[in-house]
Amino acid sequence: MALHNRMYQVGFPDVKSPIGLDGLCNELDRTGQHHLDQISSALESLAPRPGALIYVETRTLAIQLNGLEAVLFSAIDASTFLQVAQIYVTMTTAAAVAFVDFISSTVPFKIERIVTRGERPFKNGSSSQAQRQFSEIVKDKGFHHAPISTAAEEALFSLASKLMFGGISEGAIIGASEGELQRELNHFLFFHNNYRSVPWIGGLTPLQKLGGFKEYEWMHSFDPFGYPGRKSMERRAT
Repeated sequence: MALHNRMYQVGFPDVKSPIGLDGLCNELDRTGQHHLDQISSALESLAPRPGALIYVETRTLAIQLNGLEAVLFSAIDASTFLQVAQIYVTMTTAAAVAFVDFISSTVPFKIERIVTRGERPFKNGSSSQAQRQFSEIVKDKGFHHAPISTAAEEALFSLASKLMFGGISEGAIIGASEGELQRELNHFLFFHNNYRSVPWIGGLTPLQKLGGFKEYEWMHSFDPFGYPGRKSMERRAT
């Protein structure tokens, strides 16, 4: 209603005329910036540093590899939107645990908390046994896992999921071989992490946001399939 009321200016006592296009654009810009500021504030609260909150989600692909259903596991850091992903041929708890190992060995920061929507393979049907099993296994590895529990986490998960798979071409996936699929994934992740501007972190790329933290300012690129990961960084620090 406030925006509607501001759409008009009073010219004569009984006549209202619409504001100019520039005024409308300015109002929309202010509204959009306000929403971006709210999202940025929520991100800073839930994920004040890299690794504080990692979203993990799966996507079944429209192809089969070696006669099995191809599944893409993707993880995105809620602080920087840095992303890693891996292709598996099973939707199982074991594959999910293997992916956590892949994340840990790839990202340059320590993982503190992993959040999922509680779907496969973290929860199957009406039983929560698989989810409990996954949580217990990753706890033994030093990570905390929990399904989404708040509206804020769900809203940010929805934002993150748009980035997880938005750059992978369905046309390139259908009929692709395992090697072609892996190359498509490699290209997508390298572009996303190093060159993709993300509005929710001030228009920075994930790499630029990561570099804003002093301990990672030396990083000039990030490739989840070429970068040796956190363990090598720890050796570098010592």
